[in-house]
Amino acid sequence: MRYIVSSFALASLVMLVGCGQPGDGNFFVTGTVTQGGQPLEGARVVFIPDGGAGEGAGGITDADGRFVLTTSTGNAGSGTKPGEYRVTVSKVEVQWDGVTYRMPEGPVDADTEPVRAETFLQLLPTQFGNFANTPFRATVTENRATNVFDFDIP
Repeated sequence: MRYIVSSFALASLVMLVGCGQPGDGNFFVTGTVTQGGQPLEGARVVFIPDGGAGEGAGGITDADGRFVLTTSTGNAGSGTKPGEYRVTVSKVEVQWDGVTYRMPEGPVDADTEPVRAETFLQLLPTQFGNFANTPFRATVTENRATNVFDFDIP
């Protein structure tokens, strides 16, 4: 009986202290992107640490212009670490002119899929997608309520 009570007490202590993986230090971040005051769908939003060191995070805007940040190593909505960030916003359209070609390396047979010759058209002014020139900044904190950022592209 004494063994059962001791085991129960130990198990309770482990549950109070916590088990599993420690937190990754990331905090939830969300916001909206508009262009001329209208929601911008399909834009890529990237938070890059202002000093250039550390992991960034990104997200894609939905039909309402909303985004949620995810790190490259995290689950969807994993956010990012507290700190100062430069924020880039870009949107591209893939254009295909109908040309395809086959890769010259490796064996080529009837089952080899042709590669499409695609070009990417920038749909926003390039300054917003450039780390050095973006006017957008964000300060991520440990307070989820302050980690809501809105960016408007004129």
